[in-house]
Amino acid sequence: MTVFPDLGLRDELLRTLEDEDIEQPTALQQAVIPVLRRGGNLVARASAGAGKTLAYGLGVLDRLGASHAAGDDDEDAGTPVRVLILRPTPEAAEHTALSLVPYAQSSGLGVMVPGGSWGTPLGAAAVVAATPQDLLAAVRSSSLKLDSVEAVIVDGAAAIQELGQFDALETLLDHLPRDAQRVLLTTTVTAEIDDLVDRRVKRALRYPPEAAVPEQTTAAVEGQIGYILVPESQKLELLARALGAREQGGAAPVLFCRTDERAATVAEALTTRGFMLGDLDEEGTDVMVATSGITREELASETGEEPGQTISYDVPADEATLLARHRGDADSIVLLEPREMPHLREIATRANLRTRSVTLPISSPALSGLSTFREEIRQALREEDLGAQMLVLEPLFEEFSPAEVAAAAASLLRRRRPAGAAASEPDGERQGAAPAAAAAAPGGQASVLPRTEVGPAPASWSRLYVGIGTRDGARPGDLVGAITGEADIPGSRVGKIDIRDSFSIVEVQADVAEKVIGVLNGTTMKGRSLRVDYDRSGDRARKPSPGRRPPGGSPDRGAGGGSGSAGGSGGTRRTIIRRPPRGAE
Repeated sequence: MTVFPDLGLRDELLRTLEDEDIEQPTALQQAVIPVLRRGGNLVARASAGAGKTLAYGLGVLDRLGASHAAGDDDEDAGTPVRVLILRPTPEAAEHTALSLVPYAQSSGLGVMVPGGSWGTPLGAAAVVAATPQDLLAAVRSSSLKLDSVEAVIVDGAAAIQELGQFDALETLLDHLPRDAQRVLLTTTVTAEIDDLVDRRVKRALRYPPEAAVPEQTTAAVEGQIGYILVPESQKLELLARALGAREQGGAAPVLFCRTDERAATVAEALTTRGFMLGDLDEEGTDVMVATSGITREELASETGEEPGQTISYDVPADEATLLARHRGDADSIVLLEPREMPHLREIATRANLRTRSVTLPISSPALSGLSTFREEIRQALREEDLGAQMLVLEPLFEEFSPAEVAAAAASLLRRRRPAGAAASEPDGERQGAAPAAAAAAPGGQASVLPRTEVGPAPASWSRLYVGIGTRDGARPGDLVGAITGEADIPGSRVGKIDIRDSFSIVEVQADVAEKVIGVLNGTTMKGRSLRVDYDRSGDRARKPSPGRRPPGGSPDRGAGGGSGSAGGSGGTRRTIIRRPPRGAE
C-alpha cells in the first residue's frame, strides 16, 4: 500500500497531511505527484472526488517550497506571484484556495483570491486562485504581473469553456513565461481543449494513460452501484433516517468514510442519536463504521459474518476503492454531491459497474410539509417583487434582526394556514377572499400582509443548465427525450426549453431537478458528454413568471405547444419551446 512518504514529499507537507488525518494517496495522487514535483506538465481527466486539488497542490507546492526554503526568493522584490490556479467560478476558486492554505503555509507561501473576502493583498501572496476573467482584468489593470509565474493550473477546463471564459484563458496563457509548468484538469476533453493542449501543454503526462491501441470491445458490466444525490449538509440526516427505517434483523450495514477522522465524527453523531455501533458479529449492532483501509471481503473474513448493505458516506476516490467497498453488494449506495457525479460515472465505468439513482424508502409527512413550506419561500424570494412587504416590515428591523422577523412571520403564516386547509376550501369561499382583502386595505388596494385564505401554491420550477446547444445540433426533442427516457420522468414535468449556441436552459419541476441532474450528468448526446447543473446565471434566460403553473393548467400553453426564435438580429440564435399539456402530443 502506497503512503505519502513514498512519494518523496517534504517533511512540512507530510506533517500537514498528518494533521489533516489524510493517510493514503488516491490513485490520481500516486500517479501525478512525482511528476509535478519534478516540474513536469500534466493533462488529467479528473473531477471532484478524485483528490485532484491535493494532487496538483502537493506536487507544485513541494517543488516551490523547496526553492523558498533554499532562499531563492528576492526579498527586496516583495512577494511575486508564482502559482496561478484558474477555476470556472469565484466560488470554486475560493474553495480551492481554502483547501490549499494549510499546505502552502507550511511551505512558507501565502494564498489569496482576488476580491473583498481575503485580507492578503494581491501582491503579497505567491499562490493566487481566481477565474480567468478576474485574473485577466487584474493583469490589464497592472495590479498583477505574470513574469514570475512558475506554474499555472487550469482546474476545470471544460467548465471554463462552457462558461465562456476560454478566450480569457488563452490570453492569460499568452502572457505567461514559456518555461512555466502547466497543469490542466478537465472532466471531459472537447475538441477545443484537445487543441489547446496540443499548442500549450507540451510533453505532458496524460492521466489516465492513453492506450497505445484503442480497445475494440467494451467489457461486460459486472454489477451496479446505487447513488443518492444529497448536499453535504444533509448527509447525516439522510443516513440517520435511513438507519432508523431499517427493518430489525439481518446483517448490519457497513459505512465507509473518506478518512478515519471523518468516520469517527460520523460515528459520534450516530451514537448521539441513539444508534448502536459495533462489529458485524455483535448482537444489536445498527451499523458498523469501517476504517478507511479495509475492504468488504476482509470484513467478512475477520468477523465470519456477511456484511449487510454497503454505504459510502463519501464518493470513493478511484475504481479500486469502489470495488473494494462495493463489489458483491447489489444494494450498495454512495452518498454524493451533484458536482461529484461525473467522477462516480468515470470510476464506475472503469470498474465495469452500472450506476443507478436510488431513493431511500423513508417518509415523514411533517418533514415533507416543512420542505414544501421552505420551497414556497424560496420561490417567492426568487420570483416575486417584495418591495412593498419590505416597507411594511422595515420598522421592525430596528428592533429585531431580519432572521427573527422572518421567523415570526413564518410562524404567523403557518398558524393561519394549516396544512391542507386551502385545498379543502370551497371554490366560492376562496374566490371571495381577494375582494375582501382589497376592501379592507386603504384606498381599496390589496393588502401586502399575508392573507389567511390562499389558493393552492403553483408548482415550483427549477432552471437547469445543460452543456449542449444549437452548434452541437441539439433540438428540443433531444433534450425532452433524454429527460423522459434516462430519468424516467413524464414529459408533463418538463417546462420551457431555451436552446442557445453552446448551452441550453431547461425548466423542470423542482422535485425532480436533482434526479435529472444526477441521471444526465456525464451522459452523451450528439457526441458530447453532458454537464448538467442548476442554472446559476440570472441573465441566461428569462425567469419563469411568479404565477407559473404545471403543464395542462397554464393559460399560455396551447394544446399544440409552440416554438420559435428569440433575440434580435445579430444576437445569439436560440430556440424556445413550451411543452404541451399531457395527452396533447
